[in-house]
Amino acid sequence: MLKSIQAKMTIMMLAICLGSLGLLGGINYWRALGIITDNVTQNMQQQATVSARDVGNWLDTRKAEISFISSAPEIQRGQAQEIFPFLLNIAKDHPLYGIMGYIYPDGTTISTLGKPVNLGDREYFKRAIKGEICVSDPLIAKSGSDLLSVIAVPVKVDGKVTGVVYGSVNVQGLTQQVLEIKAGKTGYAMLTQADGLRIVHPDPEIAMKDNPLKNPNLSLEQKAMNEHMVAGDTGVVRIADKGVESFTAYAPVPGVHWSLAVTVPVSEMTGVISSLTVLSLVTIVIVLMMAALLIAWYARKIAGPIKKIEVVANQIAEGDIRPLELNISSEDEIGRLSQTFVKMTKNLRQLIQQVLGVTDQVAASSEELTASAGQSAQAANQVAGSITAVAEGATSQLKAVENSSTVIEQMASHLQQAVTMSNKVAGKSVQAHEKATEGRQSVSEAITHMTQIRETVDSSAQIVEKLGERSKEIGQIVDVIASIAGQTNLLALNAAIEAARAGEQGKGFAVVAEEVRKLAEQSQEAAKKIAELIGVVQTDTNQAVTAMAVGTDKVKIGAEVVDTAGKVFQEIEALVMEVSDQVKEITAVIQQNAVNSQQIVSSVKEIDALSKKAVEETETVSAATQEQSASIEEIASASQVLANIAKNLQQVVSKFQV
Repeated sequence: MLKSIQAKMTIMMLAICLGSLGLLGGINYWRALGIITDNVTQNMQQQATVSARDVGNWLDTRKAEISFISSAPEIQRGQAQEIFPFLLNIAKDHPLYGIMGYIYPDGTTISTLGKPVNLGDREYFKRAIKGEICVSDPLIAKSGSDLLSVIAVPVKVDGKVTGVVYGSVNVQGLTQQVLEIKAGKTGYAMLTQADGLRIVHPDPEIAMKDNPLKNPNLSLEQKAMNEHMVAGDTGVVRIADKGVESFTAYAPVPGVHWSLAVTVPVSEMTGVISSLTVLSLVTIVIVLMMAALLIAWYARKIAGPIKKIEVVANQIAEGDIRPLELNISSEDEIGRLSQTFVKMTKNLRQLIQQVLGVTDQVAASSEELTASAGQSAQAANQVAGSITAVAEGATSQLKAVENSSTVIEQMASHLQQAVTMSNKVAGKSVQAHEKATEGRQSVSEAITHMTQIRETVDSSAQIVEKLGERSKEIGQIVDVIASIAGQTNLLALNAAIEAARAGEQGKGFAVVAEEVRKLAEQSQEAAKKIAELIGVVQTDTNQAVTAMAVGTDKVKIGAEVVDTAGKVFQEIEALVMEVSDQVKEITAVIQQNAVNSQQIVSSVKEIDALSKKAVEETETVSAATQEQSASIEEIASASQVLANIAKNLQQVVSKFQV
């Protein structure tokens, strides 16, 4: 069982620190993991949705271009001699389209290839002839390097579908746009069509070859994710593939039955948690080491002076009041207590020394008085001749007794001074208790200020969240800019068509239209970059919110440490009260000694009275010789009593070592 204040304080404070830091570290880890996971899933879902919308915008632009072509008068009239040269000019000005053509309701086709074919069995023709704008699933071109997709638009005259205009567009630019989508450092994007086939994938062995829905070895989680993708759903899943866990966010591409997914390894997105965990552990170890040193030093600083005072108190209790040096230089309550203790020991030593001197004088006087009484008893028959000598001896005895009375009264006075000094020490102990109470109150005020700081940090976090909402509004404005750029592109296409119709006179206007189209595409690229910057700003805003949450936790740690300091002040207050009680016990002992000294004074006064009475008897001895013998016996008895009192006093005082 621990009996040392230093050991108790050290073990208790280290246990509190270890428990608090461990609990705080665990809570911070799980909370940070939840926050980061939520931010990752939210950002990935937003990235997948925005990327899918960008793909949809690209396809919508192509649809609008073919729709605009279908409204041209040359197409509306349906004359082959007008349609063929018109489409050749359009294809020449727009190299993005490999083949352009017009399909009659019976499936016969006029195309820029110049070869008559029948496309009546094609799915995109069947859907377009019913009045639906259709985008076919991509196909690999005969060259083996390009990926083509057919965009078919119905030609409507007076509300009736009279044919279908189509264009095989090279989607290599769209593929590159998807491959450039990045999530984290190693994440990537992929595009899936309605039947589950991977249209775009960073791995060439997967793109246009792999269909997860037809893979019998696919896990249930992966199968469920791909089924949701082809169904046009939106979501974020966490799945394991070949021992590697990944986050995958998917969203449907507007206007087509495609789905875009963004995948990133979990370890990459949550890697900050590992560094945060290591940092937390290192911080806890360093804080514990510093706390151990500080607590041990502080406990030793408090317990050291108390141990010294304890040693001196034990020596005084055993009667050793020789000069001692406590060597306590602090100016607090313990330092002032040690100074008062040294002063009390010094005054007590002086008092005992005086008592020792007085007891020696009393013992010598009692011995002389006893010897004189014996001689007086032996010379009772010679009283008449020795009456003068007896009278002189009685007078000397009276003076000696008076001197003893004076010395013992001084001893009582010094004991009373000791009582006064002890009462002052008790008063200092009470003052020390009051100062400890004031310290505890100051710690309570510090806790209140820490709470106010935490409220301020929470308010700052709310402001940062509002900034995140503003960045989302800016993102919506960027979408509007992208839409305007798309409309500008359509206007450029219209101008190109009109220039083609004008022939040689419209070539200059065609150049201007091409420049306008390039400017529209540059505007779309700029809007895309702004959207990416908005995503970065939103990510930084989320990180700022996380940092605000960690700052709040740190403020809570400061409040708990200050609260622990308040508990230490309470323990110091209890220790000071114990010292005050011990000082009161010492005061009670000294007061008892003062009472005993008063009894000695009373006894000496009685001896004084007996001595005076002996003088009176000596003056009348000539008249009463028989009464002289009785008086001598009384003197002998009184001297014996005085001798016994002196011996008792010597025995009491001999216990003290000065």
